[in-house]
Amino acid sequence: MRDYAKVAPQFWTGPTGKKFRDMGRDVQTVAFYLITCPSANMIGLYYLPLPTLCHEIGISLQGASKALQSLSEAHFAYYDEHTEVVWVLEMARFQIAAELDPKDKRVIGIARELLQFKKSKFFREFYNKYQHSFCLT
Repeated sequence: MRDYAKVAPQFWTGPTGKKFRDMGRDVQTVAFYLITCPSANMIGLYYLPLPTLCHEIGISLQGASKALQSLSEAHFAYYDEHTEVVWVLEMARFQIAAELDPKDKRVIGIARELLQFKKSKFFREFYNKYQHSFCLT
């Protein structure tokens, strides 16, 4: 569990936040949960059993699944029900930086976090998206 998370106030008033609000309270709540939950990490790729999400925010399984589907369609986060892994696409950029120097110690931390999900269907997509920004080899 990380000690803190960066959450911009624009989450509520920016274009993405307004879109989530228009999609319904469950979508907005699940999106906020995905970036602040105890299981989350700095890269936004982590294990999250659906029953945990449901319990911690007080939502039904059906409601959670529907909200996750909406977040997927909005290209905010993807969820793999088979492996119970979630990927919040832009979380690494917002939690870490847009770009890192190769000597930055966070590069090692990112690689270590990512390697835990080598068998995830999101591994390659994450790598392709962030390999240059985070100096991943």
